[in-house]
Amino acid sequence: MTPIRRIPMPLLVLTLAFITAGKPARAQTEEQTPYAPGPDQQPYFDLLNIEAAWQITRGDPACLVGVIDTGFDFFHPALHDYLVPGYFASGVYHVNSVDMIAHGTAVVAIIVARHTEQDGMVGFAPDCRVLTASIGMPEHALLRLQREFYEKHPDASMTEFQAEMIKHADLLQSFGRDWLDYITRTTDEGIRYLVDHGVRVINISAYLSRDLMMRYPEFAKRLDNAFAYAAQKDVIMVIGAGNQATEVPEYPGTAETVLVVGATTLADERWETTVEHRGLSIKQGSCYGPRLSVMAPMENIRTARPHEEAYYKIADTPAGKSEAEFGGRYETSPTGATSLATPIVTSLVALVRSLRPDLSAAEVVQVVQQGAVDLGEPGHDDLTAYGRVDYLKTLELARDLPKKTPQTAPAKPAPEKAAEDASKDAPHDANQGTAKTDSDTQGQ
Repeated sequence: MTPIRRIPMPLLVLTLAFITAGKPARAQTEEQTPYAPGPDQQPYFDLLNIEAAWQITRGDPACLVGVIDTGFDFFHPALHDYLVPGYFASGVYHVNSVDMIAHGTAVVAIIVARHTEQDGMVGFAPDCRVLTASIGMPEHALLRLQREFYEKHPDASMTEFQAEMIKHADLLQSFGRDWLDYITRTTDEGIRYLVDHGVRVINISAYLSRDLMMRYPEFAKRLDNAFAYAAQKDVIMVIGAGNQATEVPEYPGTAETVLVVGATTLADERWETTVEHRGLSIKQGSCYGPRLSVMAPMENIRTARPHEEAYYKIADTPAGKSEAEFGGRYETSPTGATSLATPIVTSLVALVRSLRPDLSAAEVVQVVQQGAVDLGEPGHDDLTAYGRVDYLKTLELARDLPKKTPQTAPAKPAPEKAAEDASKDAPHDANQGTAKTDSDTQGQ
């Protein structure tokens, strides 16, 4: 039997006093309200017509947004009141390193952050809440080899690194299959968990092209089944198009309930560039193709960063040694790629579902596409899809659609209970290290 852990009396007294008194409100200055745009956010508010759209709705706490990522900074000052810890993948590591929680933290901040600090930011659906699915990370053989190589050869070129990797071809081939197995398994489980706990939309800021899984059809089928499950439950999937600047013919799911998001600059131009890295020119940009749905900006985008310095210097993680400079709790990223364009669209979907919970997933997808500002050839084109999202136009279209009768409207989930159940079902406390490995606790 596990011994009962006694709480020190001073801590117990303080805890009881805190519960009795209620949670103190964070101080806000007149200029610094929870909904005020942060540094560098005003161009986004202007381009997307967010402030005018917020006159219609800023979201609804009853609208739960699911986000799948490797990890999250649950106690970030701008986030921790609005994140509900949910699914934690088994059989992998959950470490509070910048490598593992920075990406997810940036994504959720764009959706639900509140402006609680002078240099902070606000999310674009700030009155909604996020239920998380943390997929963690297994041992990352490629990153470990890369870091070990450059630690020994700090001035090596990319060509020299690639020559070194050829020596480990068998290991990397095995790692590639294991990685796809991990990604598809945990994403499948995460989607099903989030759907079963009442989310209305799920954000996946990751590249899920079918081409990645051509050699492993069982992994592609795994994702297709998960996306089909979400569609069956009237949940919208929003995924990133990818950053390789290549044509992608197919993604999981169907265009009726899945939004594939491309990236643009603040000048409404499709994002594409070439970067130099250790003597090698690498082409980057928004992927394109017939499944591309809408575009969103990602240039000079304000995001939240992991808020503790301790997260930035860790001797060992699944990806090896993790070191980065701590530059504060927020940053303006010059290029957010499709990873950070995706939650802009997810936020808009959350606002539409908050305003019109009676609309089906397919109807919401259509409204978002119809509300976009056309950027290329009239109508849909493979490079810029239906255009760049516009919050005001989309919400006006949604608002003016005929109301459905209660008999034809889909049943609205009970999100307060769903969020409470999700917290109970979470395999371990948020930000507390390695997850449990009992698959029965994963909400399947």
